[in-house]
Amino acid sequence: MKKNIIYIIVSLIFISCVEKIPTNEDGNFKYSAVVIDTMGILPFDSLLGYAPFKHRDITLESTSYYKSLSNRIKYYGQTDKNGYIEFLNLPYSDFLFYSNFIDTVKYNSTTGLWDSTKLGVVQFIQNIENNPQNEIIYTIQVEPNLVINEIYYAGSDRSTYYIYDMFIELYNASQEIKYLDGLLLCRASQRAHPDMETNDFVQALYVFQFPGTPLIGTEYPLNPGEFTVVAGDAIDHSELITNAVDLSDAEWEFFNSIAGEHDNPAMNVSNILLDRTVDFLISTSHNAIILADGSYWEYGESYVSGSKQFVHIPINTVIDAVEYSSSSESTKELTRRLDAGFAGIGMSKYNGKSVERRIPGFDANNSIIDFVILDVPTPGY
Repeated sequence: MKKNIIYIIVSLIFISCVEKIPTNEDGNFKYSAVVIDTMGILPFDSLLGYAPFKHRDITLESTSYYKSLSNRIKYYGQTDKNGYIEFLNLPYSDFLFYSNFIDTVKYNSTTGLWDSTKLGVVQFIQNIENNPQNEIIYTIQVEPNLVINEIYYAGSDRSTYYIYDMFIELYNASQEIKYLDGLLLCRASQRAHPDMETNDFVQALYVFQFPGTPLIGTEYPLNPGEFTVVAGDAIDHSELITNAVDLSDAEWEFFNSIAGEHDNPAMNVSNILLDRTVDFLISTSHNAIILADGSYWEYGESYVSGSKQFVHIPINTVIDAVEYSSSSESTKELTRRLDAGFAGIGMSKYNGKSVERRIPGFDANNSIIDFVILDVPTPGY
């Protein structure tokens, strides 16, 4: 996620969500803001003295009130010609203020081509009661990239504790072909390294790799706007457990030859660590997934009484990373430089739900903003 952000002014603040869903909305508050662009993408208005983010749809999303676990209460509006917007009759809450990222096209006189960018706004509004009126909010620009778009990790059936239908979905949000050759999909170590905010690496427990040569391989393309699914096991799991996910159409599956597992027809994303004898199974409550370019990794410190070692993945090779947790009070195990929050807050184990980006490719470097909970997983979108 770090590599996706080109420029950001807004300071995103992580605030814990309530543990229990309120039954009544309290308060009657107003919030207003002016949204402006400082990157030269939108036209500058000399009379206003700024470039307004005008006539754009805005969503104000409560972090405290829900229609259901997967559906927070939202308020909708549109900025006027001056970039101004206001919301009335709001309950006391913290809110996410955002627009769906939009494509903007601008002529590049240097190249003679039309450049397309993703532009939108993301802001965390803390304490609606004491927030100033007409707050200034700035647009942010996100470089479309290859992202982790959906993760299904919670398990499908509490009665059988079935977890083998887990999957990770990737999405090419860019306008160019991305190649999967040699990329690494890693399960983070589930350990808060004391120096993780200054280390130039992240720790991984499992490391699985796509076939092909990192950085230069072109055998496994993913076209713009395409999704691909990496399954734990690429079979129809609903034949085994009624409400499990059918992954028989998954293009890829995690495979560990050392584990002696059955090799299904899907292409393999394979274990590369000789001391790991298990499949790519991730935690059902708190973990992080790392997607890296595969150009370099090395063994790090030992664990399990010195018999095994964590793997260090250089941060400058990380393409995307997502940390999820059922609790907003969890200790961060992944540096905030890669993900400032958590996906899946409030989601219990074995409920058949997944987490997915609210819009394909939406990436504000904070998973509490980027991800929503889906009642039914959607592998391949």
